[in-house]
Amino acid sequence: MYVMKKVFLFLVIAVMVASCSIDDDTVDFRFEAAPVAGVTFPDSLVLGERYQIPVRYVPPSTCHYFEGYDYTRQDSLRYVYVVNRVIEQDNCETATDTIEANLNLEVLYDYTYVFKFFKGYDANDEAEYLTVEVPVKTE
Repeated sequence: MYVMKKVFLFLVIAVMVASCSIDDDTVDFRFEAAPVAGVTFPDSLVLGERYQIPVRYVPPSTCHYFEGYDYTRQDSLRYVYVVNRVIEQDNCETATDTIEANLNLEVLYDYTYVFKFFKGYDANDEAEYLTVEVPVKTE
């Protein structure tokens, strides 16, 4: 019985070693903010309502894929960033197609919302924003 356990243990270890590969097939990627080209808001928002706000951007390359949104909030001010997953590969080309992705928004406060969408960097490497102010109605 003891010999059988040793043989079984040896076989398990041999299978594990044989199944390991020295080839690394993982895909390297990083996350990056993509500049917004435009956004469409209604003239006003209604307290308690939910909206899908169309946001347009052009990814920098064909290796950039929409991942979602990131934002920070300071009272009525929201800084919004389109987040791309960037696949690290050599065959990336410059992208030209505009992508539209909805930003889900639930209106929880009855003050004017101020959105600052990241547009990129200026010549001094300072972040630039597309600013949109939208009043809230309480109907």
